[in-house]
Amino acid sequence: MLAIDPDFARMSALERTGVAALCLGGGALLGLLGTFAHQSLPPVGVAIALITVALYIVGLRVWGGVRTPAAAGALGVGLMSGLLATATGGSVLVPANTVGYTWLFGITAIAFLALAWPHIQQVPRRPADTMEEPALVQQEDRPLP
Repeated sequence: MLAIDPDFARMSALERTGVAALCLGGGALLGLLGTFAHQSLPPVGVAIALITVALYIVGLRVWGGVRTPAAAGALGVGLMSGLLATATGGSVLVPANTVGYTWLFGITAIAFLALAWPHIQQVPRRPADTMEEPALVQQEDRPLP
């Protein structure tokens, strides 16, 4: 049984496809920027790029309630970084060094963790009537009829 978030379920198929396409495009843009920026300041550049990717993918996972938007965003980041890593024409954007491997394997680890995280059902809670005393204490103080 596939559990779908009610808001995502109420969307039409065209709207869900549009959301997935926007998440894919945003991920591709983030993958492009991260691939160019991860070598800028060797330990700091890759950390900032990976934190940005993590915030994007986890944010999509929390926002969507389901894995589809987060999977599309992770796919966009991974595809763009992978395409740019295979350089043609003598330009190397992701060199075979520690920072380059951290960037490529970090994206994979972040996507795996965000997508594998289980959906935790929250129990709906009734709001309190007043801020003064709990409802049970008020009922105990009343005289019996």
